[in-house]
Amino acid sequence: MKNGTHLPHFEVIDRDGAARIGELQAEKKRLRTPCVIDTWEIGGRRVWSDEESQNESLSSIKVLPYLPMPFRTPIEVIDESREVIEPIKPSNSITPGVVIHPKGVIPEGFSLYILGSAADLMGNQRAFTSTIIRVREEIPYDSALYTPALANSYNLALLIYAGVDIVDYTQAIISAYQDRYFTRSGSISIQSLRELPCRCKVCTDQTPQSILTLSKKERGRLLEEHNRAKMDEEMTLIRELIRMGRLRDYIESTCRVEPWQTASLQHLDYEHTYLEKRTPIIRSARLNACTGESLNRVEVQRFAERVKDRYTPPELDILLLLPCSSHKPYSTSPSHRKIRRRLRRLTGYIHEVMITSPLGIVPRELELTYPAAHYDTPVTGNWNSEEEKFAIECLSNYLTQHHYKTIIAHVTGAYKEICREVSEKLSQPIKFTAENDPTSSDSLEKLEREIKSTLKPETPRRSPEEAKKEMMRAIADYQFGKGTGSILIPPDATVRAPYPRYQAHHKKEQLATLVPQYGTLALTIDGAKRMIELENYIVKIDEFTPRGTILAPGIIHADPMIRPGDEVLITNKKILAVGRAKMSGEEMTRSKRGIAIDLRHVARW
Repeated sequence: MKNGTHLPHFEVIDRDGAARIGELQAEKKRLRTPCVIDTWEIGGRRVWSDEESQNESLSSIKVLPYLPMPFRTPIEVIDESREVIEPIKPSNSITPGVVIHPKGVIPEGFSLYILGSAADLMGNQRAFTSTIIRVREEIPYDSALYTPALANSYNLALLIYAGVDIVDYTQAIISAYQDRYFTRSGSISIQSLRELPCRCKVCTDQTPQSILTLSKKERGRLLEEHNRAKMDEEMTLIRELIRMGRLRDYIESTCRVEPWQTASLQHLDYEHTYLEKRTPIIRSARLNACTGESLNRVEVQRFAERVKDRYTPPELDILLLLPCSSHKPYSTSPSHRKIRRRLRRLTGYIHEVMITSPLGIVPRELELTYPAAHYDTPVTGNWNSEEEKFAIECLSNYLTQHHYKTIIAHVTGAYKEICREVSEKLSQPIKFTAENDPTSSDSLEKLEREIKSTLKPETPRRSPEEAKKEMMRAIADYQFGKGTGSILIPPDATVRAPYPRYQAHHKKEQLATLVPQYGTLALTIDGAKRMIELENYIVKIDEFTPRGTILAPGIIHADPMIRPGDEVLITNKKILAVGRAKMSGEEMTRSKRGIAIDLRHVARW
């Protein structure tokens, strides 16, 4: 079992991608993160307090001695400085904090890492993203990252989203004495304001004109109080957004304040692996795809990748391409219901795939699975070039992998142009049946006639019962890997209960239940027994019988494919259990603290 007994420690309590809510404890003091703190230098050690306790007591944190150096210091100079202080042996039990240079060696085993020269990263998107990613990947998951003198009220969301846990008021103080007034959308010179767009204590008692009549010192004091209040307000909102799983939606709007922030978000998306392994597989919050960056967010790219790599369509000859709908899931929308009613006697012959932005394509079997039934996007009828390019790529990949004798596209407008592009690209004939409105009587009649004209006695057809099983298999493959569905749901299995609360049974055993909230499967112990041989999404624990939750110290090994929210199998020599992951497999293995899994069923072998 991993040792987690040192008094100084950091524990992650909640996650939203790389952003975390946690608690840093050292010297009998607790600091909730993410937070804004004050800093002072006293006798070679750093003393700090968070904004909520600064008037009561100070949380003192000892930090190893260090030599300050700017970001562009040559690496050989950084190495020489390390040799100067290397004889001082670090100990997390005595000095839980250590200062690191963005390009220097990162020591192991500390609860708090302070990023030296952090202020030099402001405005430099490449340096910012590469530094934060490098540091976060090397330091323990259960450690806090502090970036001094980097934060202000309008870049806080980016910093926390990237993986920073602690910031300070340095920029608030400096800006105040430069007559800069913090807002959520930037810093404004007090001289240019005619009104104060804030309702903090300073702003309700003053006007820009009255502040300008004060002495430089008094003016700076008032602006500092306001700037601090704006940072506190923003940090409180960020913590709530983390709890709701909505920080990404927020950062897509706030990053527009400065070009370097927008570029930093794009660079974070390019480094897909860093965010992907930290991003939950499911969320209760809706996904708002309202900006160009939405196409690159983890949930969108992950869905497209899994459709490409894990999904296997039913063995049917006819593919029907349909437009998406604003109502989710698609099959419950008025337009799709009208189409399906018209084709009710033909649905067994056709396989349906929806073309959509931002997800590219969504097979009917996965229409419930997050985020296919959980996204909102502006509906204008016009697609931008990036949306079209992504949809063309997804549909092209799909048709290259999976072959049909007949492809019918019942689409208009931009959807039709996408299908034409794919048809030309692949030299694959696609028949179009919609005229202006896909739900009009003429369009539906043409669609029905086209399908009937392709039918032959040997045309494969699936029964409604088989369609249910194929849906459960497709979701299993999406969750656990290609081929899982056929093992979990054998040919003689049955699916019971009404849509969308399907339950898969085999003889007298219940194997899995479809959770309609997320469109994922919840396994039973009998279902887990069928899947254990695949060795996917398995967590191996010490020889104990778990109850309720499993903590990270009890984990020996976890499949690195596991993401927060995943259904996982837990095993040792005594038990087999199933539950939901609270952290990634990598974090489970590397962490000494925190709840790793919420258990649902436990059985002895």
